[in-house]
Amino acid sequence: MNLLLYALFGTCTGAYGLTTSSQLVKRDDAGLSIPKYRISPIDGSKIALPTKEQLAWQDNEIGVIIHFEIATYLSVDGCNNIPNLLPNQSLFDPTLLNTDQWVDTIKSLGAKYATLVAKHNCGFTTWPSEVTIETRDNETIPYNYTIAQSPVHGKDVVKSFVESADKGNIGHGFYYSLMWNNFLNVQSGDVITSSWTPGQVNITNSTYNQVVLDQLTELWTQHGNLTEIWFDGGYTESQQANIQNLIETHQSGAVVFNGCQTNGTCISANPVRWIGTEDGAAPEETWSSGVTNDGGDPQSPFFCPAECDTTLQTGDRWFYGVNQTLRSLEEMKDVYHKTVGHNCVLELDLAPDRSGLIPSNQVARYKELGDFIKSCYGNPLAHEMTRNDKGVYSFSFKKPTSIDRIVLMEDQTNGQVIRSYQVFAKIAGSQASHGDVPYTLISNGTSVGHKKIDLLENAISVTDVLVNSTYVDTPKWRSVSVHLCDQ
Repeated sequence: MNLLLYALFGTCTGAYGLTTSSQLVKRDDAGLSIPKYRISPIDGSKIALPTKEQLAWQDNEIGVIIHFEIATYLSVDGCNNIPNLLPNQSLFDPTLLNTDQWVDTIKSLGAKYATLVAKHNCGFTTWPSEVTIETRDNETIPYNYTIAQSPVHGKDVVKSFVESADKGNIGHGFYYSLMWNNFLNVQSGDVITSSWTPGQVNITNSTYNQVVLDQLTELWTQHGNLTEIWFDGGYTESQQANIQNLIETHQSGAVVFNGCQTNGTCISANPVRWIGTEDGAAPEETWSSGVTNDGGDPQSPFFCPAECDTTLQTGDRWFYGVNQTLRSLEEMKDVYHKTVGHNCVLELDLAPDRSGLIPSNQVARYKELGDFIKSCYGNPLAHEMTRNDKGVYSFSFKKPTSIDRIVLMEDQTNGQVIRSYQVFAKIAGSQASHGDVPYTLISNGTSVGHKKIDLLENAISVTDVLVNSTYVDTPKWRSVSVHLCDQ
């Protein structure tokens, strides 16, 4: 009985009332965004407020990041930290390139958007960039390390990808590496002046920054509205203001990965953050606010949801690897539960092979994972539901029903307000001394956010389920559902 009273009335204290009006998004004198938040009517804490673009991005739940570039043709996984590696353009020869096949694979996974690596650390662009470069000798030359100098000149991977994404009705975005470019001898954002490899172009840092802006302008003005912009490793201080202005001018609706620095300065009103690992597991307690590369901070005034990027290939391999093994379906199910199920958007790598196609074994694994997600979570067990004004969510079944997991979703329109939750159930066959079936705690946790999935150790048969929470403002449950998947 004490558990039931606890569930019905909760543990939060403080007066209930209307929330205070939220701040408008403002910028400081340097033009940097500052957080938008409101004040909790219960304890006076700050509640970070999302943009509609951030919430829409979280609704995607699964995206892919496509690694396909000249590094696809290397034995190593890219030009990372190898300053003198400059693969010849003649290597890039995808004779069977089919971006429609990529999108078919993406959709079979259930992903709602895809981010293409348009330029990685080698410096090779998969579109025919028309940017020019001013050398240290004051000579103006074309940026001639592109698909236009490859055996498939006349093709444009970026354009083809966007057209396929549009046909397949999925969102599209671009990854562009700002901090590394072997063609221009750039490492960690700075041009190296001490040594040069044949084929590298001798430029200044200011010229490099101009090349970055010019190429980003090409990408961001010729391919419609982007879902996501990816900055791997961030950006330099000297690039920050110009990139921020470019985003606001051309792609203000895109979410920006690594859009905030850990000191809280952001280049976008729609930042998202890295979870801090590439193994496909977010902390059990992952918040939608905070700017550090971890599980976040419920006290942070910055709404900056987390993204979990990971690979399907083993060994943290991003570009296609010859004879590289794949992670098992069971491991990928675990990845799904520890990312999407921990309030983190899963961005799973897609690695076309050297012909320009997704290999058949990868196609099959993506579909297996997508089929599992649809079969397990596509049809929640039917129930009769009620809610009360204290944020309690309860439902009952007409007959004892077996469940083995709970899916909780919070309405974050006015910020993430739930600080902990408890799930109780009346377990069939459990009788109290007066004939009443008591409520038993079957699951609990802290952050819910967009989605939290709790897996029960074993399936149980229940007649009623009740969810209670502690909070900094009365929560609005978006949904609570139960499922039976491991039969």
